[in-house]
Amino acid sequence: MNPFQAERRSIRSSPFWKLFVIGFLILLLWIPLGIVRSLISEREGRRSSVANEVAATWGYSQTLGGPVLTVPYLVPVRGPKGEINRVRQMAHFLPESLKVEGTVAPERRSRGIFEAVVYQADLRSSGTFLQPRFDEGGIAPEDILWKEAFLTIGVSDMRGIRRGTTLRWGERALPVSPGGGESGIWEAGLRVPVPDLAAGAPGTVYPFRFDLSLDGSGALSFLPFGKQTTVALRSSWPDPSFAGAFLPESRKVGENGFQAVWNVAYFGRSYPQQWRSPDAERVAPTKALNDSAFGVELYLPVDAYQKTERSVKYGLLFLILTFLTFFLYEVFSPFALHPVQYLLVGSALCLFYLLLLSISEHVPFGISYAIASGATIALIGGYSWAILRGAQRALVMSGVLALLYGYLYVLLQSEDYALLLGSVGLFLILALVMYVTRGIDWYGSRGGSAPEGPPPVGPPPVASVEG
Repeated sequence: MNPFQAERRSIRSSPFWKLFVIGFLILLLWIPLGIVRSLISEREGRRSSVANEVAATWGYSQTLGGPVLTVPYLVPVRGPKGEINRVRQMAHFLPESLKVEGTVAPERRSRGIFEAVVYQADLRSSGTFLQPRFDEGGIAPEDILWKEAFLTIGVSDMRGIRRGTTLRWGERALPVSPGGGESGIWEAGLRVPVPDLAAGAPGTVYPFRFDLSLDGSGALSFLPFGKQTTVALRSSWPDPSFAGAFLPESRKVGENGFQAVWNVAYFGRSYPQQWRSPDAERVAPTKALNDSAFGVELYLPVDAYQKTERSVKYGLLFLILTFLTFFLYEVFSPFALHPVQYLLVGSALCLFYLLLLSISEHVPFGISYAIASGATIALIGGYSWAILRGAQRALVMSGVLALLYGYLYVLLQSEDYALLLGSVGLFLILALVMYVTRGIDWYGSRGGSAPEGPPPVGPPPVASVEG
């Protein structure tokens, strides 16, 4: 063997050269891991689009607001030629008390392998209004259009109204019709003309109540328009997610469903009990009304995509630890592995996430994880039997992979303690690696010792010869 070939063989057998090649392969395998992550996002987006398609035919998430009592009035405005024009404006009044009781009947709808949750809500609303007052603003009594007063009830998706309804105003039953969109409050809703307000004395209380049946999907929300707003809901859905500006005062969640009660005082919102249309953008902007909504989301516990994406985040760690195990076998054994063999093992590790994603769309995540990890361990273990030249080494390699996949599953299931378990696990792995490699001669002398310090500077000393 000539000196060039010997030097070339020495470089190839150098631990640092081998670590450099392993690092390059890990970076190369980061590409398929990125492709898997993009595929997860694509499948999750497909699931969301299916939910939107179902909602488009059944009904989107619903927000119920009101009722709001609106009384038109006239304001004299001087024109450009000095003439006096009477401009029509609106005064809006919110209820003194508002109570909503209802049941939410959920239903799963499937399209292909994807699911969406829809619901049918039967709601009963009741409350009271006080006689509207125009004490401020200098509005003359004759300019108040009492006969044109009306109530509006906000419904975000009118297609979800299953049947007609009537509103009880005191002892009278008033017909309800569509066309309740009110500028600055909501875009769609129901409208009810209100009679006899002109005859009401100051302080008169007007009780109201109405029933409403709504179809929707995903979430059901309410606007706290009463001085005191109480909402009580019950449902057979076992996985609610309470969201919005206010959380329930009391709730009970179990396998048979949930019950929740909200009590919201008007002190917790940023808009008053009454305002006029010219002042709406200042005292009661639409954003403030929408931001005060609260309710419940019927959470669909399909967490396979989130867990698969979280598992991919540990892909780099799996590649490093698996390759490190093979590298240690090379260091302590009289054989060498080819980079192509490392690449094949890394490809099997990357394929695990694709298996996990595809299987978890059809079976529960725990079962799909067991199938994907078991297949990957069997594949790499069988391959290790050949390249590591022994069943015992292959069994050890399979055991290492089984520990890694078991450790990852614990991390995926324990979201609250994932950071703690992850940091402790990494510390123990590092300690184990340091212990195993404590006797390795990284200079490659194999039996010699590393130099204690830098070589001496200058020419070597000349030995003296006697006699």
